[in-house]
Amino acid sequence: MKTTVTAIALAATAAFAAADVQITEIWTGLSGADGTEDWIEVTWNGQGTFDTGSIFYDDSSADLGAAGQLDSFILSSGESAIFLLDADPANGAAFATAIEEFLAIWGNVSNVGYTNGGGGLGQGGDTANLLDAAGNVLDSLSYDASGDIATFEKVNGVTRLSVLGENGAYSSDQFENTNGVFGAETFGSLIGSPGVVPAPAGAALFGLGGLAAARRRRA
Repeated sequence: MKTTVTAIALAATAAFAAADVQITEIWTGLSGADGTEDWIEVTWNGQGTFDTGSIFYDDSSADLGAAGQLDSFILSSGESAIFLLDADPANGAAFATAIEEFLAIWGNVSNVGYTNGGGGLGQGGDTANLLDAAGNVLDSLSYDASGDIATFEKVNGVTRLSVLGENGAYSSDQFENTNGVFGAETFGSLIGSPGVVPAPAGAALFGLGGLAAARRRRA
């Protein structure tokens, strides 16, 4: 009887974690210069605090053996962190680190770190998975094609492209891409809301308020 009770308690704990830690946004890159490395946004919606260093990321294979551990951030309920995927911390480009490059594009976003494996996200469709230490999938976000200049976001369980002014989405700073993704221009901006997560029950009301908050954050 004790074994059965223990098993039920462990199953309930796993279900709780799976429901409350989520991938809420991803960036899959562009043809040519991407602006930043691929990234995922992880949000904690449970009670108390959550250490992101206790979980792992992998792409469509959802294989713990190939997964990358997330950097450790202690998140309170409703907080998120951004993780650059398979990024070289000293990327040798115009910026000292991939995080510095990310902040130059997106502004003063809190809790930006790395994974140490798990693979990048394919532009033609892929899946981002969060795994626990036993290899169980806690959450995933799938897409079928490139988001072009917009990130993919998940609100109330629905995945869609970010739309400027909705759910806190704003324009990044401009960067150069010569592959025609910005039309006739060689400089352009991305659309997304890294670090800005609307409350699940009030996503429709967040809109312009979230955009204003994002602009204040970049000031």
